[in-house]
Amino acid sequence: MRSIPQIVSLRRGRRASGASVALTGLALLALCGEGGAAPTRSTSIALTGNGSLLVNVNHEADSVTLFDVRGGGRRLKKVAEIPVGQEPHCVAVHPEGGDIFVTNGVDGTVSVVSPGELRQVKVIRVGIGPEPRGCALTPDGELLFVANHTAGTVSVINTGSRRVVRTVTLGGRPFAIAVTDDGDNDRNDERVFVTDFYARLIAGGPGEGFDDGKQGIVRSFRVGNPNNIATTTLSPIDSGFVANRANFCNLTRPTAPPANQTFCPDTTIADPLSPVIAANPQAVFPNQLFSALIRGRRLFLPNIGAQPEPPVQFTVNVQALVHVVNTQNRQENAAEHVNLNDQIDLEPAPGSPTTSLGKLFGNDIVAIDASPNGRTFFIVSRGGNYVLKATRPAAGGPLSIGAPNNVVRFKTGNIPTGIVLGGRFAYVNNEVGHSVSILDTNSNGNTVALNVPSSELPKPGSHDHAVLLGKLVFFTGLGVSDNGLVGQGIGDIDPLLFRGKQSSNAWSTCAPCHPAGLSDGVTWIFPDGPRNTLPLDALYSKINGPHDTRINNWSAARDSVTDFNGNSRAVQGGCGFASDAFAPGQCLTLGAATPANPAIFDHGFSQGASEALDFETEWAETVRPFNQPQADPSAIALGAADFAENCASCHGGAKWTKSQVLYLNNPTLNTAQALGGTVRDPGLTLTANQAVSYSDVVVDSGILLFLEGVGTFNAANAIEIRGAGAPAAAAGQGAASLGSLGFNVPSVLSIGFHAPYFHNGAAQTLADVFAQHQLGGGGTIQSVLGDTTGLLAFLSSLDGRTPLSTEKSDTDIFRDPNQDL
Repeated sequence: MRSIPQIVSLRRGRRASGASVALTGLALLALCGEGGAAPTRSTSIALTGNGSLLVNVNHEADSVTLFDVRGGGRRLKKVAEIPVGQEPHCVAVHPEGGDIFVTNGVDGTVSVVSPGELRQVKVIRVGIGPEPRGCALTPDGELLFVANHTAGTVSVINTGSRRVVRTVTLGGRPFAIAVTDDGDNDRNDERVFVTDFYARLIAGGPGEGFDDGKQGIVRSFRVGNPNNIATTTLSPIDSGFVANRANFCNLTRPTAPPANQTFCPDTTIADPLSPVIAANPQAVFPNQLFSALIRGRRLFLPNIGAQPEPPVQFTVNVQALVHVVNTQNRQENAAEHVNLNDQIDLEPAPGSPTTSLGKLFGNDIVAIDASPNGRTFFIVSRGGNYVLKATRPAAGGPLSIGAPNNVVRFKTGNIPTGIVLGGRFAYVNNEVGHSVSILDTNSNGNTVALNVPSSELPKPGSHDHAVLLGKLVFFTGLGVSDNGLVGQGIGDIDPLLFRGKQSSNAWSTCAPCHPAGLSDGVTWIFPDGPRNTLPLDALYSKINGPHDTRINNWSAARDSVTDFNGNSRAVQGGCGFASDAFAPGQCLTLGAATPANPAIFDHGFSQGASEALDFETEWAETVRPFNQPQADPSAIALGAADFAENCASCHGGAKWTKSQVLYLNNPTLNTAQALGGTVRDPGLTLTANQAVSYSDVVVDSGILLFLEGVGTFNAANAIEIRGAGAPAAAAGQGAASLGSLGFNVPSVLSIGFHAPYFHNGAAQTLADVFAQHQLGGGGTIQSVLGDTTGLLAFLSSLDGRTPLSTEKSDTDIFRDPNQDL
């Protein structure tokens, strides 16, 4: 019997614990054994064919852990932790006890791990910048399919030769994969299903900003005929929830009527209490298809449904959907689609909410598994720290969770992202907890082990600990304490004890709008007007450090992550992460009415409001731009010249945007009255809470505009309406939404990934941007340049690996015209 030295994490330099070998290589191979074929799927945690070995992906530690499954499945013994590439996502285990395959997002590779040698034995490159995500094997294990998220392709790997043998072009943003098994031992007639992560506009539909404006996309092809690609669409559904639309109708809001009645259910009704107005049924479209599972002739697709219409609030914001597709005819089974939250809403409130999982909503569902017969399902709520049990009738139909009185949930460790069933027991990957939970699936919610260590957690007080704590704050739908976190281990924090801080009953987290800290691709009708979700990858400069901060929001209405604590209160129904000191223990009873730290308001304190918010800021500083596929270098070079000439003044510099908090901050205003407070820096001009411009009054070096108009604001546009219904009241704002003064310049870092574009999502592609974006000297990008091929190649190539442009933005010149970047 040999031993393995401690394994060093490649990304953060942490040492993995418990990496000793409990079994010989031959014994491990015997444990792997030969397993029966079955439909396969993407997952971050997997069992070998006979269930004797569990493999868990440690996303934060750049490793995978192998566990020996013991005690009939109720115990795990760590065998080894094996380093792989950076940011591993998915694991696939050969059904006959051979190699283990792991996709690595940052590296653009697949690691081949030998369970016999307990090490990585091969690295397979799938491209330059494709960000591989989901992976799944054919039932015989001969071919591995890998979803290349930013490239819009699927790599096909021969597992015997360990080489890419084909690349299938799908388009979109491939994420999860599931492969059928019809039992005839012929892999060529099996079908590969690949989810497109983001929803797409419905042709001829209402467009961006509407609950029924988009649809989900799943593409599929036969293993033996990958060039024949079929597309399945997933329709919006009735969410089961209603909204009060009285503020959006002239007759039910006679004073300060809305800019238009786009979102009024019936413009002839004058009674604001009419059910048509006050209880208007709301639709929801499928978005963020993290997972896919095949059982029988059905493909089950849990997703984070989006409801962008106003009013944007937790009950009609994001939903926990499961869409269903018939794998034979590749058509959606609309009668079987379900919103799990509609059922959860029937549950009674628990008597002891900080110890009970009762009535926790599931808006952040990211993984699913089911019994082989497809009767019992287990669905992971990432933000709720639980797994929800559901059943499906033998005759078919939508999933049922047994509401109102027979709902079963299993508690997990912090931020679960994957699940696998192994007979009576299920195993859950807890990404932030660096652990595995063991669930007794035959029970009514018995978690046998909450946190079996999978990788060593960072030491309290370290920078890595602070960042991981910030990730927990960002991703939890429950909460953490406001302060006293510095010395706490991640595994010792129980978010359920702080239920109600992030949101009402785990309704939402920051993640459903910002997956991986980026964007959900949705145009929301917010109080300021239509606002396409902005990614956080360029919120802080990765070159100059966190002091180089982009002003937040399309309207430059916020300065920091801390400002968004108001979102927890106003939108998500929580009391926020800075309230304990003023109303201890009142979160659950008062909710958003709980007094908050008075230092937190738009343009208020950026740091120091609470430890939780400061840690969340530290995590946000680490959000990385996804790597992008690279085009012809000569085309990129031509595009760089066009960019320098026409775009750099607004989009140059370290963050690829001129937007920067140059003025005195923390706080910017010296009172909590955002509209009436005194600005600390006399050089800053604020209008209706928008940071409009800045002038250096000391040396009189001119005026720097933060809000730029590029021809994208049109007050007559039907969705240019404030989400609260009332028209804008500030001078120069017209009668519609904010935007007539221009918009806070977005970053073009990884811009090729972040469609749609503009504040209202009016451009679905970069080519659409070129046709609409007005330049300062007149004309659009398209009309001025003529040939935009090079600019498209250049912008599409930008990511975190791109050398910093030497082209200065207006802000760089304003700040110090003589300093090099």
